[in-house]
Amino acid sequence: MSLRIQIFVIICMVIILLNIFRLMSKKKIDYKYGLGWVLVDIVIIILAACPRILGYIASITGVVAPVNMLFFLGFILSLAIIFSLSMTISKLQDKVNRLSQEIAIMKKDAYDRAAKGNTDKTSNKVEGENR
Repeated sequence: MSLRIQIFVIICMVIILLNIFRLMSKKKIDYKYGLGWVLVDIVIIILAACPRILGYIASITGVVAPVNMLFFLGFILSLAIIFSLSMTISKLQDKVNRLSQEIAIMKKDAYDRAAKGNTDKTSNKVEGENR
């Protein structure tokens, strides 16, 4: 991997890392999700800074260029994070559906009670007028 590519990748990853920390400090991204991206970022920085490790991993896996291995590892780690986020979204969708159903039931009960209360008041008025 050429020095120019190493420097470019490291600079990009540092910028992304700083942005992730900024988003976590502003509470725009939750820590448990931000830490996964921080992990991916740090791994890519280490591999870009130490091309021997990357070259060794590339030779073991049969990838010709270490830089291709770097981007492949970043892609795989990103897919792992995306998959975990998809699982979280599925769980949250189930919770939203359940809460929506509970709210609908509570509204129906409140409407039924209000309707029954109006019926009782109307029948009491009619009985009072008859006396």
